[in-house]
Amino acid sequence: MDWIMDLDGDSPVLQFIGKYAYKIYAERDTIKMHIHLILAALFPIYIGSHASLRRPPSAALPEQSKSEDDDDDDEIEVEPTVEGLRPSDAIMFPALAGCTLGGLYLLIKWLNDPALLNKVLGYYFSLIGVFGVGKLAADCLNVATTFVFPSVWSSRGTVYHIDPLLSQQVTGQVKQARVQLHRSFTDKSNPFPGFLSSIQFPESVKKQLWALRALLKKHWIFRGYLHGAFNYKTKLQINDVMGFILGIVAIVLYNTSGKAWWLTNIISFGFCYGTLQLLSPITFWTGSMVLVGLFIYDIVMVFYTPLMLTVATSLDVPIKLVFPGPKRISMLGLGDVVIPGIMMALALRFDLYLHYLSKQTKPASGDSSSTIKATYLEAFGKWGERFWTSGAKNAVEETVADGSRFPKVYFKASLVGYTLGMLASLIVLHVFKHAQPALLYLVPGVLISLWGTALVRRELGLMWGYTEEGSLDDDEEGPDGKKRREKGGGSASNENADAVTPTTTKEKDQTKERASKERKAEEEHSQHVFLFSLSTPKRKTRLPKLAKISQQS
Repeated sequence: MDWIMDLDGDSPVLQFIGKYAYKIYAERDTIKMHIHLILAALFPIYIGSHASLRRPPSAALPEQSKSEDDDDDDEIEVEPTVEGLRPSDAIMFPALAGCTLGGLYLLIKWLNDPALLNKVLGYYFSLIGVFGVGKLAADCLNVATTFVFPSVWSSRGTVYHIDPLLSQQVTGQVKQARVQLHRSFTDKSNPFPGFLSSIQFPESVKKQLWALRALLKKHWIFRGYLHGAFNYKTKLQINDVMGFILGIVAIVLYNTSGKAWWLTNIISFGFCYGTLQLLSPITFWTGSMVLVGLFIYDIVMVFYTPLMLTVATSLDVPIKLVFPGPKRISMLGLGDVVIPGIMMALALRFDLYLHYLSKQTKPASGDSSSTIKATYLEAFGKWGERFWTSGAKNAVEETVADGSRFPKVYFKASLVGYTLGMLASLIVLHVFKHAQPALLYLVPGVLISLWGTALVRRELGLMWGYTEEGSLDDDEEGPDGKKRREKGGGSASNENADAVTPTTTKEKDQTKERASKERKAEEEHSQHVFLFSLSTPKRKTRLPKLAKISQQS
């Protein structure tokens, strides 16, 4: 540090630089801890917001590719059940949070030693943490799979599609619904992208690689039935099982290794990740009311009562992010991540809504009262495809990765506002040496950045009117121009959400056949009291169709 001391000359500027350079060097460990804190808070918000993406009301339902003889189980649409926050929640949230906090405070004071309370709550959060960490780990494994085994990649303007049925890489548009005659086969016969695709592996190795890819991509149908209680059916992949196992491992290590800070953070990441997918305000003004209510609650509980500090320092459960520092450990409550995070996730979905709104066109007939919506492309989980097709952003050919490419103006603005709010809270904490209610700085940072961006872009009316309650998503029009009626609104849907309104005799017959299958399934289940099963979906193949078309040619 001699070079910093040498700056102390006659120049005031050099003296100023030398003084603060020395302070930064002396506080380098604290600065590293604060950077760690900010990045750790942004991590679950970023990934959780992207995981919450779903089809906006400005996009048309995706084309149904199911053939007539396919099993209905093959086309299960899995969407999370979202709990929409309404204006009444702006009052209920602070009231419930205050009652819970007050009850924990009185219980801690009554017990004197919170060891028993920590043990009980530890078991409770450990049980929930298995599913939170399991979901986070499963999605991370699925994303990693898209990097190793993407379904599409590009090089020098050429887009390569990886066809698992033919164990071959081809060029040209490929749709699972039918055989594409205009595609071209390549000399790339392994499932890897990039330079690895040109490696000529032995035939036995190639078979193993394709088998591994199929194992990671394949899904099974999980059914759970309890008479009079529930009838559940969903898709299940090998990564989901591995993620659940990793969740169990993380919880066991947490409870047997002295509750290491990094294990606490992993479990907290899982809680935040899951909550951002299950909790969302239905409108921006509702979300703003909820944030303002909790903003006032946080100030009162930290500055005017001993409740928050007592409970936060007494409970040793994974409901906070922990960061070891040079002098003491710093903590950030999960509410300081989740509460602004639900608004930031809403902003990302609003960006997706605006993206498809800009892609709407008028019909050729000139009817100004109707619009043609662009077909929705899945926007979540395509990180690998997006990376491998980064050189084909302007290509004419559309790929599955294009669904995740859209302007994220409001989401990025909220990230800036959140970061500035976090910096402000850390600076005030450092100056006054007193615990700060983080929402005091985070809520204004997020709300000002979002509403300010709408004001600058002259989209206040559009932002105010945006809702995920379903009023913007009545009768949707599919890519074939036929109306499809959704049930359940825009924020959540059930298995029958993509039902097609029958308009022809053939479609009516298919609808009757589907209803008959559902009644048959209900009758079959009614004979059971308790049932859990795991089955393989019906395998689809295009090889016979390909041979038939070749013979006709």
